[in-house]
Amino acid sequence: MIIELICSPFFLIAQGIIALIPVSESLAPSLVDTISLLIKAMSFFPADVWAFAIGNILFWVAIHLLIGLIKFILGFIPTMDGG
Repeated sequence: MIIELICSPFFLIAQGIIALIPVSESLAPSLVDTISLLIKAMSFFPADVWAFAIGNILFWVAIHLLIGLIKFILGFIPTMDGG
């Protein structure tokens, strides 16, 4: 509850920034669709759910990237090729 209180201003700022993104003809159609989907999604789920989900996805992508980098580096060492 305290974390929600601390993070709520950041979530409100994020919602405000997403709402201020102009949807016009000069943007790519895929970007316009993404923005409209984000606006609709923010009305169904609160911003903290989206922050948690995106943070979780980024965390696991970073872990997999780090493991891949370690395997790549260890592949160059002939005695530690990992099988």
